[in-house]
Amino acid sequence: MDKINALTREIEYLKKQKVEAKKLIENLKHQCDLKYGEIAKAYEDFYTRKLNKEFVLYNDFPSLDALEAYLFRISNKFPLHEYGSLNIKELAEIIKHLYQFRTGKEYSIFTIGAVELDGEPVYGGQVYSSKPHLYYMIGNDKTLEPYSEYNGKFVNSNKLYLNIYLHARGRNIINIEADRDYRNFAGIECLTGHIFDKPGLLNYYNECYNQYMTFETSDQKQIFSNNIRSSLNFSGGYKIKGIKDVIDFNIHPFDSYIAKVLISIIIYKRNNNIQKLSNEDYNHIFDVLFGEKVDIVGDSKIDIPKRLIYIPNEKSGR
Repeated sequence: MDKINALTREIEYLKKQKVEAKKLIENLKHQCDLKYGEIAKAYEDFYTRKLNKEFVLYNDFPSLDALEAYLFRISNKFPLHEYGSLNIKELAEIIKHLYQFRTGKEYSIFTIGAVELDGEPVYGGQVYSSKPHLYYMIGNDKTLEPYSEYNGKFVNSNKLYLNIYLHARGRNIINIEADRDYRNFAGIECLTGHIFDKPGLLNYYNECYNQYMTFETSDQKQIFSNNIRSSLNFSGGYKIKGIKDVIDFNIHPFDSYIAKVLISIIIYKRNNNIQKLSNEDYNHIFDVLFGEKVDIVGDSKIDIPKRLIYIPNEKSGR
């Protein structure tokens, strides 16, 4: 009987301990949450406190854990997102020059259009959607070789779209997709030869609606991803994650310096309240980086065509 009573008292004591342990765990969770909140604020402050009006190359950034804390507690967008727009043609030119100065080798910019099809555009078949894309691809002779025949062309082809989507990534190649925006058109024309073509715009045949249509791409590119959490998902993409993954286009881990330069440019742009970077700004930036002068604006007008050649869909002929 005494043993039973003693064991019963022990059970009651353990139950009380369990209750106290739960309270302690909840308190520890609360304390951790507060600390993560402090980390999130510190991550935001890391960028807001960078106030130098001269261009500075920032190489060291807070950890991905700190970024995750910021994304879940303060904003789902990068702290510099509202300042993250650059002229897309000049952005391509910036990256081309970064590659060239860094490697000492020649790089090029390809401008290519392709159409993403859901369904097969065969005669009598059904296409569920037809979505056009415009790409600016920066790379060297080796990385751009698979796309050389398409440079300066708009190809109404799902095959080309899939090739670019799946394979136009890796070291020494960056593929930038133009954002959609009817207000700030990029100024690239593509004519199909049809009477419904609209001059000055990108025209193509939409296999879904069975009619010729136009689409507009912006002359600006938001360089920061709208879905950073997905970019940082370790289940896909490059295994080595880092600051490059806040950028809206794929950058190989070995090319991460490009992301660091772009973020540094955005900080410079914000600190000087610059809406559009000038050649003077670009010269200052590249003088700090490499001691060289550049003509980003002029070169972008030479390297990127004002008109694309339309290549009809090989199955429908339109």
